[in-house]
Amino acid sequence: MTDLMKNGNPDQIPDEPANRDLAKPSDKKELSFDEKVEALDRFIHFEPLIREVDYKTLLFCETRRNLSDIEEAMASFPEFKGATRDQFALVTELVDHYGLAFFELDAEGRVVTEADKDGLTENEVDDLVVGFAYETTEVGRAVAERLDPHRRFAELVEAAPEREPLYRALLNLLRVKRTFAEVDSYVRGSEGAMVLAQAGVGGMQPSVFVDKLERAGVLFYDGGWQATEAGIEVLDGVRAAA
Repeated sequence: MTDLMKNGNPDQIPDEPANRDLAKPSDKKELSFDEKVEALDRFIHFEPLIREVDYKTLLFCETRRNLSDIEEAMASFPEFKGATRDQFALVTELVDHYGLAFFELDAEGRVVTEADKDGLTENEVDDLVVGFAYETTEVGRAVAERLDPHRRFAELVEAAPEREPLYRALLNLLRVKRTFAEVDSYVRGSEGAMVLAQAGVGGMQPSVFVDKLERAGVLFYDGGWQATEAGIEVLDGVRAAA
């Protein structure tokens, strides 16, 4: 145990992540902060099926969380049904790409440092470390800010302001889960066609707009298309408390 943990308040200084390959892969060169942000951003966008799961995990871990709590939270995300890997694998990937810091914990829930391990055998270290925790890094916070669905929707509208009525009409339609056939029927129907004409995109396929809204984090697919919680907030002009 360090002198600080014996005599001081360990909360007064930041904990250092555990010195393991999981926390800082040895085969990676040291990157600048901006390079790490870009690396994490690219990684999260590379796999659309888990993009929103990664985003929500970064938000959830802005307060340090035990692994079991993270796994439970991730399982509750509607988008997690589309994940192809388990929670631990997804968390490990976020650590590996600079989004989460990894901590080892003792039986009292305190962070185990390298100094705590000095002089201990491998078995004693195994006995000392009984749990794991994760916390969003500054890199992760920067990327989470980029991924805010409110921000992404605003950028979508800014790129083509004339389409905003159509985007909002689709979000309103998808307050309840609907099949793509229902979405297609709406867009091609008289009401949808009028909105398309006003937006100047009468010849575009409905799938284009669904895809753009999904990429903005305001729609998701779960046996049908439905607005996300953030999508409803965008539609209603509100934002949930952090």
